[in-house]
Amino acid sequence: MKLQYKIAFATIISLAITSWIIAIVYWARLPEVIPIHFGISGMADDWADKSIIMVYLLPFLQTLMIAIFTFVYHRPQYSNLPSTMWLTTLDQKHKDLAYDLIRTMDMGVAVIVGVLLTYITYGMNASAINPSWGLSNTILFSIIGLMMAWIIYWTVKIYHITKKAITHK
Repeated sequence: MKLQYKIAFATIISLAITSWIIAIVYWARLPEVIPIHFGISGMADDWADKSIIMVYLLPFLQTLMIAIFTFVYHRPQYSNLPSTMWLTTLDQKHKDLAYDLIRTMDMGVAVIVGVLLTYITYGMNASAINPSWGLSNTILFSIIGLMMAWIIYWTVKIYHITKKAITHK
């Protein structure tokens, strides 16, 4: 495993652990009703009764995400990319290159989603304690914009490289 992938896995695991710690630390301090949704203003606009499911859902989803991205790391051909259909026509050298590019894209997405879920976990818990606190639209849109730019860039790059490999056979 390349160092960049080890760093990505360490980062997403650290982010998930951070989310679990946030949820555990805040549990005793949370009121009986907690925010579960934030409107476009960044302020909570929907609430639910405090429950294990509501408080620990995002850390659980992060943990599940790690399992999914681990699977995709080992089986990049199952990534949901249009260019993965072309992989069956590539020779092993070009297929390995395409798999490496897919892994890079997927690990970047995993890190960005990990940051997003950790931020939302913190925001939900902090705003339950202090209702005047909300999620920052700037931070949310920046994270989501970064993820979209990352996905588009790598999807196009993978497509062009695999197409070039097929046409130069």
